[in-house]
Amino acid sequence: MSDFKQVKSGVAAPLTTLNIVVAGTGKVGAEFLRLLASQQQRFAGQIRLNLCAILNSRQALLSDTIESQAWSSAFSDAKPYQQASLVAYLAALPSPKVLIDITPSQDFARLYPAFIAAGCHLISANKQGVTLPGSEYQQILQALELSSLRWLSNTTVGAGIPVQRVMQELLQSGDQIREVSGVFSGTLSWLLCQYDGTTAFSELVLQAQQLGYTEPDPRDDLSGKDVQRKLLVLARELGAELELADIELEPLLPAGLADGDLAGFWRQRQQLDLMLAEAYAKATAGNKVLRYAASLRLADGQVQASVRLVAVDNKAPLAALAPCDNIFVITSDWYQQNPLVLKGPGAGLLVTAGGLHADLAELVKSVR
Repeated sequence: MSDFKQVKSGVAAPLTTLNIVVAGTGKVGAEFLRLLASQQQRFAGQIRLNLCAILNSRQALLSDTIESQAWSSAFSDAKPYQQASLVAYLAALPSPKVLIDITPSQDFARLYPAFIAAGCHLISANKQGVTLPGSEYQQILQALELSSLRWLSNTTVGAGIPVQRVMQELLQSGDQIREVSGVFSGTLSWLLCQYDGTTAFSELVLQAQQLGYTEPDPRDDLSGKDVQRKLLVLARELGAELELADIELEPLLPAGLADGDLAGFWRQRQQLDLMLAEAYAKATAGNKVLRYAASLRLADGQVQASVRLVAVDNKAPLAALAPCDNIFVITSDWYQQNPLVLKGPGAGLLVTAGGLHADLAELVKSVR
């Protein structure tokens, strides 16, 4: 790979090197790293993308240059690390540099101020940072502004669907967003698109679990908390000063089934089946379909936010949904009568890793 780029004078100038630190070696992290080699080739001649650290919650590989194509074998040399040693390594790296957080850890997200102080831009798939308590979230934003660093987090909602980027562009161009609604969970999208009343809802939950669509405990999906957290991400993108507790949440679970062990939940699953059967019968009687939807409305300085099971008209945007897809419906001053709709896979290794690379490409524009 060339370390020089051509300039108008004909004299070769050194290429900028962007040092990349990847936190998270799970399935999405591995897919991101798999794609990195082709991105390094794609940007050759424009910028040098240098992989110089890979870490997870247990160990870290800190090296000046890691071959992305052979990262897995190289990571076999990773060693346990301490927070202080990681931050010191990051601080010593030449700028520009970016830390890409592909972990699910709130504790790791709480280290963002230290990473910013070390001079790192941030790219997050981890929702925990964007949904920290408001005071901590504002502290991160202030630190970024003071350091002239960027934080890109498009994959925290909708995987590769560029909903945050579209919202940012609307706001930057002078539009005012009045409402954002949609289906933000691929798991719950699949369940409700499949459910037609002929099979017990809990049987579909079991199928989804076997297909790997749910968390190990499906109640983590049915609780709606992940959707609630994603709605908070979008609310904060619009400048709304909300906390998680400000978002009204109605789980896709009867009262009481969220408590106790998983075996107890399965023993009582008939309660879940009855709840969904009743909701489905009522919806179909009104020529409607069931969706587990999030809604954010902004008007006259007031914010209304909720996450719940709803029945929507067959012709409504939320009805036209394929199993596993997410959908975002944006109503604004420019899109009042005909809202802007973004739709597509809301989860998956490739689309999520691709979304992270889209954020990386966006960062490259500002640092090369």
